[in-house]
Amino acid sequence: MTERELKLLLDARALKQVQVHYAVMSQGYMIVADGKALETGKRETREFKTLDAAAKLLFKLGIADFGVRLKTSAC
Repeated sequence: MTERELKLLLDARALKQVQVHYAVMSQGYMIVADGKALETGKRETREFKTLDAAAKLLFKLGIADFGVRLKTSAC
């Protein structure tokens, strides 16, 4: 899902859940909306170096209510 598609879902009030996940492989963060990762225009997962950077984009889009998952496995 691209940023544009995310905005369309938000405008249509069809967005159910937004989370910021810690991405272990990239040692950064990614935004997951309704189970789908936010992607770049080249359909690669968009990565953020800091939690603040991911939150800043969500605030810019008008999303202030989101969850944060720092641990993605059951270990």
